[in-house]
Amino acid sequence: MTRGSRFEGQGFVLNVFKESPWTSHGAVQRVRRILNFRKVGHTGTLDPFATGVLLCCVGRATKLSNVLMDLPKTYEGWMRFGVKTNTGDSSGAVEQEWDLPVPPREALEAATNPFEGDIEQVPPMVSALKHQGRRLYELARRGITVERKPRTVHVASFAIAEVSGPRIRFRVECARGTYVRTLVEDYGRALGAGACVDELCRTAVGSFRVSDAIHLSDELSVDDLVQRSFSMAGAIQHLPAWKVPPFWAAKLRRGHAPPWGVLQMEEPPTAGTLGRLVSASEELLALAKAVPTSGLDGRPWYDALELQLVRVI
Repeated sequence: MTRGSRFEGQGFVLNVFKESPWTSHGAVQRVRRILNFRKVGHTGTLDPFATGVLLCCVGRATKLSNVLMDLPKTYEGWMRFGVKTNTGDSSGAVEQEWDLPVPPREALEAATNPFEGDIEQVPPMVSALKHQGRRLYELARRGITVERKPRTVHVASFAIAEVSGPRIRFRVECARGTYVRTLVEDYGRALGAGACVDELCRTAVGSFRVSDAIHLSDELSVDDLVQRSFSMAGAIQHLPAWKVPPFWAAKLRRGHAPPWGVLQMEEPPTAGTLGRLVSASEELLALAKAVPTSGLDGRPWYDALELQLVRVI
């Protein structure tokens, strides 16, 4: 990678289609090679067997990684009923099989209900989480299993779309930190047998759709990627925009939070709202949060809330 790249000081986001059996890191490496620019990262690992939306942040946009990781995700795929593997998907070794018929469609649909909302989930050993500084998947490769504490994750919806022999097509909408492989394994166990993921595609991350994703296996130039990129402000357009006047934009770049009274906004924020501070030309300047202040109830919102800078871009 050359120094003094044309992208120094810039930032944008790419909606990339991760193919199988690429790793997410491998997809990022392809973006780096096309752009000839090293500062590229992704916002949510996809397993090698999985495909779909992988958001890549370039340059200054890497500062938005956590915000983009918090976007809801949609997955569509096929599970195989009656099979348990050591990885939770069809790429792993079969550990157990059940000679049981697939339950009726009504039973399959009813069994998804306990897996919606806030649920407890034990992370799989084949994951990127760390234990005493080592990735769990590294330990799993050596045949080492360690205890993992259950974590609360949120599944907005879990639907059965089709049944074809032992294969069941499903759709999941979930929040950050949810392991679909584990969800499928737990679902199969609730039906009295095992289940593993056969195919999986992340079809959406927030408003980013798989139908619009860039296929890196195509012949692509730097301009091809740039033309299909999203500006930093556009990539997080799900956050409310608070417009900063020029005088305060300069002070903001030095770390000074502007008062509410100088900002233009469509509606007043509520406590805990994360917003994007943008210039008159829609350039992203910073991320900020509306934080409650101490005092008596009944005060106007601009006295009850303080604008707290989260990150100056």
